[in-house]
Amino acid sequence: MRISILLIVISISFFNCKIITLDDEQAMVTIPEDIELIKIPAGIYSSGEFNRESYIDYNYKIMKYPVTNLQYIEFLRSAYENGDIVITDQAVLGYYEGDKNWPADNYEFIAFNDSSSRIVYYDSTFHIIWRRVDGQTVTYNDHPVAQVTWFGANAFSKYYGMRLPTKEEFEKSARANTSYIYPWGNELDSTKVNFRNSGDIYDNDTTPVGFYNGENNTSASFSPYGIFDLVGNVWEWTDSWKDQSPGKVLKGGSWLSSTSKLPTWIEQSYGYSPNNRGRDIGFRCVKILQ
Repeated sequence: MRISILLIVISISFFNCKIITLDDEQAMVTIPEDIELIKIPAGIYSSGEFNRESYIDYNYKIMKYPVTNLQYIEFLRSAYENGDIVITDQAVLGYYEGDKNWPADNYEFIAFNDSSSRIVYYDSTFHIIWRRVDGQTVTYNDHPVAQVTWFGANAFSKYYGMRLPTKEEFEKSARANTSYIYPWGNELDSTKVNFRNSGDIYDNDTTPVGFYNGENNTSASFSPYGIFDLVGNVWEWTDSWKDQSPGKVLKGGSWLSSTSKLPTWIEQSYGYSPNNRGRDIGFRCVKILQ
């Protein structure tokens, strides 16, 4: 299969925005309408390999799908217009206020100089790459954004008055109190999730968010709350520190993962530096409800 990577100039359609509630007052701008949030009620959920009964005592909402390339481009455009980011020849940089492990400073959000990056910048415009596969055009607009650092994911979340999920919020969203191994149940096959050599039409690469929905020879594989891609496709940044390390927890496995990395309780065995990025690492956001 011959694959050639090309660039496409796309017209960025700016999203209409919805009115948000008073608890969003820290947001720079309103949440775009194309970001769908699903409510997760307070309560018990299955935790870990041995299905420990755990509890989250507050309601929250989580994105139905991971953040896409197109959604991230809209954030970059808006943040640049507001003077919140700096664009260089190599990357986008932005300010982070600091925490117990990382000092306040300007950090890289996303880089343009990596061959696996789906977002590039030239002629004063952001663009999304596309490719040709067996004569067909594959666009990455609705694929999960990758090659974004934790700082870049955190900035997106905060910009819209949200944050990254904790590892506990992520697992509750995936399992509820079902004791399932995977968000949809206990059976795993290539019609349900994007993993290494799974044989989907994008193999081996990201798939569009929500691709495994029961159409196109797939099986519907959403969580008990109706949330997609909580395993496979891309690892996802969380807001949780890995043990006592200065690294963050990644959850969910990716298109590069073996099947042993897909159970819902799995996380990376080490803390992943917030400065790092990867071709199979993306994110989604949560909104805490009062």
